[in-house]
Amino acid sequence: MLNAGGLLAIFHLVPLLLLLALIGLELAISGLQAYVFTLLTCIYLNDVLDLH
Repeated sequence: MLNAGGLLAIFHLVPLLLLLALIGLELAISGLQAYVFTLLTCIYLNDVLDLH
């Protein structure tokens, strides 16, 4: 059975896990933004090179 100190130690992990989840989401969003930027740049360069 957990005493008061052990129970508080578990509740201290909740903000850490939330922080790690938010950092993971931010990394996923930044990766998606980099992918979209690269894709749009490639489309633009393809149009510039092929249409002229």
